[in-house]
Amino acid sequence: MSRTTKFAAAAASAAAAATAVVGLSAAPALAGVTPGAFTATLQGNMVINAGVTANCTSSVLKGSVAADGTTTKYTSATAGGCGVTVTPSGLPWSGSINAGVVKINGFKMSAIGCTYGGNLTGSYTPTTANFPLTVTFTNQTVTKTSGLLCPSSATVTATYKYTQP
Repeated sequence: MSRTTKFAAAAASAAAAATAVVGLSAAPALAGVTPGAFTATLQGNMVINAGVTANCTSSVLKGSVAADGTTTKYTSATAGGCGVTVTPSGLPWSGSINAGVVKINGFKMSAIGCTYGGNLTGSYTPTTANFPLTVTFTNQTVTKTSGLLCPSSATVTATYKYTQP
């Protein structure tokens, strides 16, 4: 191979490599889930333990995912079949869905004169970050924000199926 041919071959290889790198870097990163409204429906029971355990048999969370595909806003929440009245409050709650993790910030619920609040962190499957997602919150600690003779904290365990209409 002549010196000119070798140089041309090397230049072509370098150009192909550069094109491949540019092509790879231009590919979109996983940004989360499809933006828009979602509904999260309780699967099984939600267990709230504040010294006395409440096993809720129904709960629905509704909200939306922002255009970035990760930021969430929860606009309504219900809890039923708990044996006592459990009232979600402080809505809207904020949060995120990203990299296998779901966060609910500002979570707040009241029962029997005690109010608990805090942030919940759960994991989801499938990890492809696309609806539907099954999200599990396990023994998430929330602290007492008001109430007399209430334990200082409670734990929340629940699994929700997140879907989009």
